[in-house]
Amino acid sequence: MMKRLLFLFLALVRTVSLLAYTPEVKDLAISVSLQEDGTANITEVWDVVVASGTEWYLVRENLGDIRISDLAVTDEQGHAFRYEGAWDVDRSISEKARKCGLHQTDKGYEICWGVESYGPHKWRVSYTMSNCVKTLTDHDMLHMQFVSDGLSSPPRHVLLTLQAPVALSEENSNIWAFGYDGSVCWNTDGTVEAESDGAFEEDSSLILLIRFDKGIFQSPSVQERDFQTVLDRAREGAHFGDEEEESKWYEVLLGMLLFCGMVYAFVIIPLRKVLVLFGLRKERNRRRIKEIFGVRRLPSKPAWNRDIPFQGDFLETYYIASHEYGLNDHKYTVVSAMILRMVNAGVITVRTDARGKKEFVFSESASTDWMMDSEKAFLELLKKASGADGVLQEKEFNRWADAHPNTVKGWVSDMEAEVLKHFEQDSLVETYASRFASQSYYSMALNGKGRELAMQALGFRQFLKDFTLIDKRYTREVALWGDYLVVASLFGMAREVAKEMKRIAPDVSVGPMSLPVSTLTDIVILSNTFRSYASSAANYTPPSSGSYGSGSSGGFGGRSSFGGGGGFSGGGRGGGSR
Repeated sequence: MMKRLLFLFLALVRTVSLLAYTPEVKDLAISVSLQEDGTANITEVWDVVVASGTEWYLVRENLGDIRISDLAVTDEQGHAFRYEGAWDVDRSISEKARKCGLHQTDKGYEICWGVESYGPHKWRVSYTMSNCVKTLTDHDMLHMQFVSDGLSSPPRHVLLTLQAPVALSEENSNIWAFGYDGSVCWNTDGTVEAESDGAFEEDSSLILLIRFDKGIFQSPSVQERDFQTVLDRAREGAHFGDEEEESKWYEVLLGMLLFCGMVYAFVIIPLRKVLVLFGLRKERNRRRIKEIFGVRRLPSKPAWNRDIPFQGDFLETYYIASHEYGLNDHKYTVVSAMILRMVNAGVITVRTDARGKKEFVFSESASTDWMMDSEKAFLELLKKASGADGVLQEKEFNRWADAHPNTVKGWVSDMEAEVLKHFEQDSLVETYASRFASQSYYSMALNGKGRELAMQALGFRQFLKDFTLIDKRYTREVALWGDYLVVASLFGMAREVAKEMKRIAPDVSVGPMSLPVSTLTDIVILSNTFRSYASSAANYTPPSSGSYGSGSSGGFGGRSSFGGGGGFSGGGRGGGSR
């Protein structure tokens, strides 16, 4: 009788201890490091609560020529698990404790390790998968499921970070993510990051598809198909957050209620936007105007200022010119300014071809030491666009910019970073408490000195607007006309100012330029044309219906798709505790 009571007591204690735990995967962090031969070194950190079963397992199916090796597991106490090779599923919890191995199935393998005890655990699992990157006929690609659907407990949060042998960006790759609600993006350090918005559902998974440019990998895993075939299969059933969704009935109802209660938001604001659309009113951000200029309303006619703004730093002047209304106008007039500076210094010369068209020729002997980093980078873009003959024509740059929008976008990003750096180096940026210390190109606020210089830049623009009032008694300023023209181009006024220069002194060269004033209008028109092409490429967003459309649907990061992702390797259904 005593033995019976003792047995019942122990069974009761065990039952109570089990009830004390609720099975849960609190967090899952996955790190993937791709090697040049297409091998993936994978590390997963599982933060879990175990309430049943004798082991934890990961499903790895659809492997093809992929091989799994180098499995290693450690627990939260730093204990290294013993690798057994082939895994025996039919054992007790004590027999599996601190051991790991691979269990072969009809469809692939299961990565297994013993749970040892119930309650909270944090396991660090690392393993290698060969031939993950596939060599296609036109690109290379990775298409893998890293988190299976049907886990015993769906993770409450998943974060995957992937790095390649080179820094990844939209310049050399495209990225898509499927199977979960969340995001996928490139990080500034060249890694790819996929993260869930919240908890996974039972049918959630994480599938990553990356298209790589040739030259990054030398994978022996060759497939005789092109990437478009892979993408078309993966996009079946996919729906990305950047694509248009039908409004639900309660959203419509909410919109009607808001309309009834917010006349200002739905009458005045839309009216302003219509006026902006037809050019009858400029869109303004009063808060940003005050952060840049120190006042919410700028004077309609600032007092003259005859000094070159920001002591000649044309990048800082460009920021002011492009943010006069508090919003980035995305016109990229800085391109025209750069070209004029290159012509001014003899880096680029202008000539007329046999058909009377203007074309640019690059000087190999001219010094570029004086140029800023973004100027040197843009000069390289111009040279690439010129082709093998090294002579740049208007249509050549147009075709090249249209064909390389990502390269132009990358240049714009670097140029904007350099602008921000200049303001910070010149101590013209407002400083805040530590949590506000980080500023971007689009949120930068100037301090008192910076705002004063910004207003002086508007005063110089007004001086250029009134250039028609200048007559020959001001010819002492002719030596500065090259600088004037550069600043005028930043404010979109170069053509008008060049015409006035031609009227005032038709036979005078502009500063050190070897070009007579009579040809300035042609140069300005040509530089403005290049600026327009660069702006179009930088602002271009391909349609989502194409192979490489906008947002995540086109491989440029953004939202993931819960559906789609078919044709992946390396995953399956199931896993977790058993």
